[in-house]
Amino acid sequence: MTALLPEETAPPAFRFEVGPEFHEMPLGLGDDEETHGARLREFAHDYWGEREDLEPLRLLTRAIQAAGARTLVEGGAVYQAIGVFPIGGSADGTEPPERISRATLTVSVRELENPDPHLTAAGISEVLAQDDGESEVQLITLPAGPGVVRVAGARSVWELPDEEELEQFHVRIEVWLPFPSEDRLLLLCLSTADVRDLFHYQAVLADIADTVAFGETIGPVHNATAPSSPFTAY
Repeated sequence: MTALLPEETAPPAFRFEVGPEFHEMPLGLGDDEETHGARLREFAHDYWGEREDLEPLRLLTRAIQAAGARTLVEGGAVYQAIGVFPIGGSADGTEPPERISRATLTVSVRELENPDPHLTAAGISEVLAQDDGESEVQLITLPAGPGVVRVAGARSVWELPDEEELEQFHVRIEVWLPFPSEDRLLLLCLSTADVRDLFHYQAVLADIADTVAFGETIGPVHNATAPSSPFTAY
């Protein structure tokens, strides 16, 4: 899956690859309202299927995605996808998976003074480590350059009738990667409510981060099972 951009746009700023388990959630970048709406309808049908009784869920999904897309784009998001992963079972398919795990991948670009990627990564690491005492922060080196990985958990609580409460835990795995020669930062974030699959998703995001390349031209995707996602002018 290679996105071709208008000739008048700048050369691609970066590219990365995701596996076939990820299904892109339309953000509307570069689309007019009608095209974005059509892509949202397609995503909702792919997610829920064609059963007539699920139409209310498809409509709700489209509405939530449309509102969420605007907020994400305003925050610098350039890509979002939901990953659906079978857990357990046999590699040859003779034994079905024990369960299905889901996670959301969001890729954002943020403006940040960046005199030197190594110094910038070190500064990010220090700030994130001091931000709270409950996340794990580590400096890393990727093929695309120095970066920072952070693992953080969160707890959400909803009040229900009869004074009952519903709580849910989430975990976020982030990779912060300064651009090599621009005052910008690439942020990869994988979040999931399936906290027991933390180690699995750490490996998934590590594989994605290893494919990040800055300043590459758009070309053919050599691995058909890992669609490429290039972006420009962000």
